[in-house]
Amino acid sequence: MNGCEFIIRIMKTSKDQLTCNNLVKRSMPARTGKCISCGAVLVKRSRRYCTEGCRRQINWVLALSKGLLKTFNVRYAAFSFTGEYVILDLLPLWSKVISRFIYSRKPGRKPAEDLKDLVLQSGAEWHSMVNNNNSKSYASLFLLQKNHNIDINPNSIKPDRKINPRLSKYENRCLKILKLERKDLSTDCHAVKINSAYKKLAKIHHPDKGGDEAKFKQLNEAHKQMLLWVENPNYTSKKALYGCWSYDGSVGRWSPPL
Repeated sequence: MNGCEFIIRIMKTSKDQLTCNNLVKRSMPARTGKCISCGAVLVKRSRRYCTEGCRRQINWVLALSKGLLKTFNVRYAAFSFTGEYVILDLLPLWSKVISRFIYSRKPGRKPAEDLKDLVLQSGAEWHSMVNNNNSKSYASLFLLQKNHNIDINPNSIKPDRKINPRLSKYENRCLKILKLERKDLSTDCHAVKINSAYKKLAKIHHPDKGGDEAKFKQLNEAHKQMLLWVENPNYTSKKALYGCWSYDGSVGRWSPPL
């Protein structure tokens, strides 16, 4: 079976399943101390995966899914899972309506395994339509329209661009000394916020006000360093979604949740 011809599994059209399609909401662990691949509780909250094997497994299955996404000419896609379902939302380049495909989870299995079954079984059903003298484009259109969900906002699966300031270890320490967060540097008013934070803390730590001289010196150095950063700010950017995996057809790549 040609990987580029895999297609989403045909969902039955019973009333119960259509109702389920409308009720299921995306629900995935983001930075909540759970593995973004399987949902297992992490020993270290700073990590995103429970094991290296779990990371490799989800990335392999998502790579496998690219064939069906290309077949559908998908511009954006989102993958998420709950305890009962794996959910794949697709927005083709030519469509303004999301097609939602839902697959019931099997007990004791990881979401990646259920997603793999969804992809593999879908290919067989798509080929069945084509082998019955239906064109490939008709088979794709039929399956997409069969799973249209007009209740889902198409913009909900368009990944946001997250912009983060690029800082050295020393600059990170300076930011903490000024009691600022990274998001404070992601606005056009970053210099104003740095100066405001400095003035507020200077009133507390200035020796003439009974403050600690060493801390005041440290505060001054942090202030100077961050103003130097403002003169030539450096940022990194990433397009992704909060709470679910996202696919951008323009680059053909899946991105983990923010």
